[in-house]
Amino acid sequence: MKILLVNKYLYRKGGAETYFIKLGEYLKSLGNEVEYFGMADERNCVGNRVEAYTENIDFHKKSLKHITYSFKIIYSVNARKQIRKVLSDFKPDVVHLNNFNYQLTPSIIYEIKKHNIPIVYTAHDVQLVCPNHKLKNDYTDGLCRKCDGGKYFECVKNNCVHLQKTNFNAPWIHRSMPRLENSR
Repeated sequence: MKILLVNKYLYRKGGAETYFIKLGEYLKSLGNEVEYFGMADERNCVGNRVEAYTENIDFHKKSLKHITYSFKIIYSVNARKQIRKVLSDFKPDVVHLNNFNYQLTPSIIYEIKKHNIPIVYTAHDVQLVCPNHKLKNDYTDGLCRKCDGGKYFECVKNNCVHLQKTNFNAPWIHRSMPRLENSR
């Protein structure tokens, strides 16, 4: 079986990436062909044959490019274009999505659907329901469920996310994009 593993980071940045890379090693040991898609980075330890990656976006580094991040986290033309190259070359039987929020965006789902490839998704955090990834209020140190029901404006009101205040819209817009369960 040909499996494309997708994650924004293609190096061991944290637990999700360690899992993702180990999963690829395990799938290969079972005789599967595995390629990877994510952001370009000199630390990448896995990749794909056509060397197609999306641009590296670091939200913690301030620069003039930071101004455009509010738009890039909603839909990435670059990510869709780059994954198209990998899909066309590798022709996977299945795509396994991991952390794709913000940097890769749901735009890649449109391209995967266009190629009629089944999608498996592993949720490593709660970002799709809570823009700050924590379901936690840092000021009260308590559980926060204010965004339940799509009320993402609460993130602006409570300054929950580390990005510009306009970025609170990303989860709301992503919810209107193709649902993962309807991706096949």
